[in-house]
Amino acid sequence: MLEISRSCIPYTPLRRDLKDCRVALVSTSGAYVEGMQPFTDNDLSFRLIPADTNTKKIRFVPGHFDTSKGDEDANIMFPLDRLLELVRRGEVRTLADQHLSMGLTTELRKLKEIVSWDIAETVMKMRPDVVVLTGG
Repeated sequence: MLEISRSCIPYTPLRRDLKDCRVALVSTSGAYVEGMQPFTDNDLSFRLIPADTNTKKIRFVPGHFDTSKGDEDANIMFPLDRLLELVRRGEVRTLADQHLSMGLTTELRKLKEIVSWDIAETVMKMRPDVVVLTGG
């Protein structure tokens, strides 16, 4: 099973201690911050969420999965506070200035062939050593 996952999922071993790393959060949970345009059905866009965002202002687009627990505590789906705790404890060096959340879509070909490249370029500009991926 391990060999199958390595052939399907890009895997890069971490070559430094996590305490020396910059971490970015990327999520497919449909997270956005109050005041931002919410995601719509088959939305191929993404939102950049500042690292200093109060997680009580993070919202999730309902409809494709149960977001009720995320509405109670955004960290369940977008663990920004948990990552900040790791920074405060010295277990992670720093966080990227912004984190990325995308909406939900069934347009998987466009997502793969177009949008994924925009997301990758945006994340690369954040210059993370580690990316934490969360789903909805």
